[in-house]
Amino acid sequence: MTTPDTSRPPDWKSLYDLAVMELDPTQRVGRIADARNAILNRIEETITKPGKYNERQALSDALNGLRVLRQQQEQRASAVAPLRQKTG
Repeated sequence: MTTPDTSRPPDWKSLYDLAVMELDPTQRVGRIADARNAILNRIEETITKPGKYNERQALSDALNGLRVLRQQQEQRASAVAPLRQKTG
């Protein structure tokens, strides 16, 4: 019987999924950062390995998705800021 390796960091795909599915805007920023870091680490791991085209494409797509998600988050935050000043 083997025990799972609990010291291994979460998979980049899992972190990406958590960032995409996060509904709380205060948590989303951190999830995006965590996923981005995990993706960049995985890119570094696979950059010199042949035959990793499909995974590298998935990593690139995920980075682009996070970029769009971050931009949307920033747009929402900038739209809410003037409202807070008026009511605050």
